[in-house]
Amino acid sequence: MGEQFRIISADSHVTIPADLVHQHLPAALSAKVSEAEAALAARMLEAKPQKVKQAELKKERQAQGLGAGMPNFGKGAPWPAAGREGDHDPVARLTDMDVDTVEAEILYVGAPGLAAAAALAPAERVQVTKAVNSAAMQWASIDPKRLMPVYSLPINDVAASVAEVERIVAENGKAVQVPLVPREMGAAPYWDASYDPLWAILSETGVPLSQHVGASTYLMAQVMPEDPTPFKGIFQSLPPIFMAECLAGWTVSGVLERFPDLRVVLVEAGIGWIPYFLERLDTMVDNHGWDTFPEKAISEKPSFYWYRNMAATFEQDLVGVQLLDKVGVDNLMWATDYPHPDSTWPNSREILETHFSNLPADHVEKIASGNVTRLYHL
Repeated sequence: MGEQFRIISADSHVTIPADLVHQHLPAALSAKVSEAEAALAARMLEAKPQKVKQAELKKERQAQGLGAGMPNFGKGAPWPAAGREGDHDPVARLTDMDVDTVEAEILYVGAPGLAAAAALAPAERVQVTKAVNSAAMQWASIDPKRLMPVYSLPINDVAASVAEVERIVAENGKAVQVPLVPREMGAAPYWDASYDPLWAILSETGVPLSQHVGASTYLMAQVMPEDPTPFKGIFQSLPPIFMAECLAGWTVSGVLERFPDLRVVLVEAGIGWIPYFLERLDTMVDNHGWDTFPEKAISEKPSFYWYRNMAATFEQDLVGVQLLDKVGVDNLMWATDYPHPDSTWPNSREILETHFSNLPADHVEKIASGNVTRLYHL
């Protein structure tokens, strides 16, 4: 493939330190967030694998103001990026990006208080979300052309979400995200008309909407405790499968029919499953008689909306690359997933070359950097 190809990660991660977030919170709410964060950390610790190491890891992360973390995270975990300072230090992050020859990163933000905000009142959630976004802007200000956070939206308040999009755009933000499963936030499904002002502002501004693969309440409360493996392998393998519900929701519900300029990105769920699922959806239109219903939400086959409106990120997915013509070369974006378990750091270029050794140069360019550049207006 060669050094001439640019690499831009469409999915990397950053943990915003707690002190930076709390600078943007009123004192009373700051105390509430700290309490909610401690309660969440205790619940996660109870469910985590490797319990002998987890107590020590928890103390280490809390001392750094980094929150509870996730199963198997931190120093000593068995992948090269684990526990690196670049997880939360912007200077160290830029250094690690240089090591990996990565030009820029779309950054999915983790921050103390962000997950714990679900335990707060709706108005307080809005304040916490805005504080995290402000802290992320501050964190990335060292080099905003290379470090580009994906800002969260407080979906329980659509008007506040619209206002936050306007603020983010004014600050030259490139991307926003909403929760994977809105019902777990006590919110309406995304095809509900109450979200139309949000989809309209995103369509107007050209800001893509992301849904990052995550652990649902079902997975956390039922699958993880039942998982007999010490590394929680059953639990860890399932979140990408749940992304199929999101793909069906966007392509079948009619949202993308009504908002043809809205762009939706499925993040960290892989791509090999997508061709089968698109075929399944399209086949159901005929086999299940969807077109016989007088009120149809969509006028095209579901796959039409995937190819026109949606994209997905991936790290290592040889099956997906073999099915590239069916996934869509214009619908894919490479990701390093730094510093998480699936991260390709510090060997991203070598892994990319292995994946794309038989592809035309223009296909490689699109997936490695071209599509992300176009989608996020870089």
